[in-house]
Amino acid sequence: MAKNDAPKPKKQRWYHLVLQAYKVTAPHDKYLLPGIIGIFVGIVAIAVLIGLLIGNTAAIIYMAIFGVLGGALGAMYFLTRRFERNAFARMEGQLGASVAVAQSIRTGWTFADEPVNMDGRGKAVVFQGVGKGGIALLAEGGAAVRKPADATKKRLEKLVPGVPVTVIYVGRGQGEVPIAGLNKAIRKLPKALKKNDRPTVEARLKAIGGAKPPMPKGIDPVRARPDRKGMRGR
Repeated sequence: MAKNDAPKPKKQRWYHLVLQAYKVTAPHDKYLLPGIIGIFVGIVAIAVLIGLLIGNTAAIIYMAIFGVLGGALGAMYFLTRRFERNAFARMEGQLGASVAVAQSIRTGWTFADEPVNMDGRGKAVVFQGVGKGGIALLAEGGAAVRKPADATKKRLEKLVPGVPVTVIYVGRGQGEVPIAGLNKAIRKLPKALKKNDRPTVEARLKAIGGAKPPMPKGIDPVRARPDRKGMRGR
């Protein structure tokens, strides 16, 4: 059997990811660079000032080093927050954005790529996840998603009795959760499943299959979703 000589993709260093996050965010955020510089310089200045107040050379040197490290961390945190904010703003209103965001939750939840239901016009979709809080349904599409979301909830409550099913309506309307607050809303769901129970529920849902939603011509809600790797900085 011939060996696969294809080169393995190189693992990106952390500073490559930071640089990429800056390049993605800077064109859309005029306050990014001034904020990074201001935070870095401000933290370094405060640290050096503390060293000067202590009044000896060793203190000044140590506080200067501490200030540089603290300033770098502060600037990176600021960049990360602005990057996330910008990414969420650009994803707002895109069909499938909710599951792209929810899948960034690394522990405790698993969300399927494909929608479990949608309306006949392809303007509203429902995605499904299993985790600590039971089953979460992410419903996008405003008023049009109410009917498919309710139908999916009732169906799952019958098929997986005893497991709470929560519908989270995603959007900017009344009673809806904006994209930027979605992960927080998911994590706040009351704990209902133990870690060992989740694979059983997932297997059960996979075995019974999902409802076959109507697929309008020209609409593919899976391919229409934002690039999750791009959001995470690849």
